Amino acid sequence: MKFVTACVLVARLAQLTEAACDPTKLQSEMTTCQMKLGTGAGDLCSRYTAFTKCVDDMLASCPASVKSAFTSAMQSATAAYTSQLKDCSSSESGSGESEKPSGSGSNSGNDDQANSCSSAELQKKSSSCIQKMTAAAAGGNICGAWQTYECCLKDSFASCGSDIQGQISTMMSTMKPQYDSILPGLAKCASATCSSESQPVASPTPAEVETTLMANIEISDPLAFDVDKYVEAVKKATGVAQLPEAVVKAFEIVVKYMLPDATVMATAKAAIAKANGVDENQVQVTQSSARRLGAGRRLAMNVDVTITVPDKTKAAAVQTSAANAAALESELGGTVSVAKAPVTTAKVETKVKSAPSVTGQLVSQIESAGSDVGGTIKAEVKAAAPQTSSNGASSNFSIILAAFVILLRAAL
Repeated sequence: MKFVTACVLVARLAQLTEAACDPTKLQSEMTTCQMKLGTGAGDLCSRYTAFTKCVDDMLASCPASVKSAFTSAMQSATAAYTSQLKDCSSSESGSGESEKPSGSGSNSGNDDQANSCSSAELQKKSSSCIQKMTAAAAGGNICGAWQTYECCLKDSFASCGSDIQGQISTMMSTMKPQYDSILPGLAKCASATCSSESQPVASPTPAEVETTLMANIEISDPLAFDVDKYVEAVKKATGVAQLPEAVVKAFEIVVKYMLPDATVMATAKAAIAKANGVDENQVQVTQSSARRLGAGRRLAMNVDVTITVPDKTKAAAVQTSAANAAALESELGGTVSVAKAPVTTAKVETKVKSAPSVTGQLVSQIESAGSDVGGTIKAEVKAAAPQTSSNGASSNFSIILAAFVILLRAAL
């Protein structure tokens, strides 16, 4: 049976972090329970009874909340199959005659096929392959774990006929998008190239990966900056086939001032914001060095100022106003000088799709495109969001994976 609706189980189990349940033990015992349903002796009713009893025993050491979630989810999962289970007893199933005697069924014209290439053997092998998948997924690499599962099946049945190969192919193509909501990103995982598969004469293009980088582009004239021109320059420098995606996150204007001695930072921030026509939350001010004698032979202090604005029109205006010390002097009521002229940097988030083998070169390639955009580029790869490392989160992932095991086996 295909427990498609058992996705409810995963959604609920994802919220359970009670320590009384051992996720590793659950994963192991689920294999045994599923075997009772898929390959056990007797008809469908007796196999289903054995399966549910096995699940009950498996959850014996779990808290009531986990048991309740499993029970509710399994009821929802089997609701769509009432017609197949309507004659089954809700208690113990008898050992009478089966509707479909085990070991008989010739339903695909493959009676002469070797037993090792049967659907039953495929289901048995899937159980051990899933164990390999769960081990591979311990580090959170969903695609790597899925490819381990895929190659385990393909390599095990490489010598079988087209019927079994078709079953494996259909199973893989339908399961990935179906369970993407359970394990986000699964549908986008590239198919594995397994050791049993012969290489075609013309090797296909390797699956591309997307890399997100932040490019800091120092420009002399903000109004002359063209993000489309930047995209074309990046495409040319990296040699990728698909146009990169680029989004301007902000423009930063950095300037260094020499302010009157003992100027309060809060006062300086407010004055700088007013002199440049921006909000105070767009201004950052830090004292950059010890006090020194200014041009008027009075003690003064250096400050580094960063003003962040959303578009190039405002960036051009601030670059001009920030260079005008007179406006700031008027706000502070003291002598101000520009110790370092304002410099504008465009911060552009850039996404590039490329072959995995060249991702390490993207930073240097993008930086080399500076001459084509009329500026100097400093790029860095944006780190992925860190994954929670708490014990609770780790248990959640294990329990989700354990429930996913049920869905995989049930789909066979």
